[in-house]
Amino acid sequence: MSKKSRSERRVLITGSGAGIGARTAHVLAEHGWRIAVFDIDGCAAVQVARSLGTTQGIAFQGDVTDPEAIERVLNAIMDTWGGIDDLVNNVGIYDHGPLLELSLLQWKHVLEANLIAPIAVSCAAARRMKAGGSIVNVSSVLGQVSAPGRGPYCVSKAALISLTKIQAIEWAARNIRVNAIAPGYITSRETDKLAQSGSIDHAAICRRTPLGRFGTEEEVARGIYFLLDPDQSSYVTGHVLEVNGGWTAYGFV
Repeated sequence: MSKKSRSERRVLITGSGAGIGARTAHVLAEHGWRIAVFDIDGCAAVQVARSLGTTQGIAFQGDVTDPEAIERVLNAIMDTWGGIDDLVNNVGIYDHGPLLELSLLQWKHVLEANLIAPIAVSCAAARRMKAGGSIVNVSSVLGQVSAPGRGPYCVSKAALISLTKIQAIEWAARNIRVNAIAPGYITSRETDKLAQSGSIDHAAICRRTPLGRFGTEEEVARGIYFLLDPDQSSYVTGHVLEVNGGWTAYGFV
């Protein structure tokens, strides 16, 4: 168990200007964490950081696929707070289409954000973490099962789960825990857009989900909080926490 109290823990959350990242920032702030809000949308990052309070939130604008931006943000955290304890790799993008119609550029774009960026941010953060640190990689139910027309997203999120296990094994000697969370279908602005465009069928997904509904960003954020908090999960590493309403457990047609 980390000797550092929750009120002293310092966490970087990528892609935290909105959605699951922003909700996670608020949940952790409620429990005393200090939050570095990192988002490509600088205005959104500032808004979230301000909502956390002047002592708990700081905002950074930048692109997680830019190594210089990663170093700039982590160096600023070290200068401001004297260290970093936790990391949430939350950025995720998609570019859907049939495999034979996707260009290599589309594949590279998704893999850069969903896989290469978490590798880069994790390594840069882990080098700065002391014993007792924790990392959560935000994967997806589509990293565990596949869906037609969503190749780059599925592949990137599946690889992120594999990365999580490798990190957990290698960094255990540094006493840094690494876990993943795999949300199912979550009510959000993005899923609302997909439903409105006809890309997903909200009613069909609810029928297919044993709990009969979409999840909430709050439910995912509380799962991330559990995985980060050394008082709750000090012996948990290399684990994938499924927050999907029973989606992957259900095999009946």
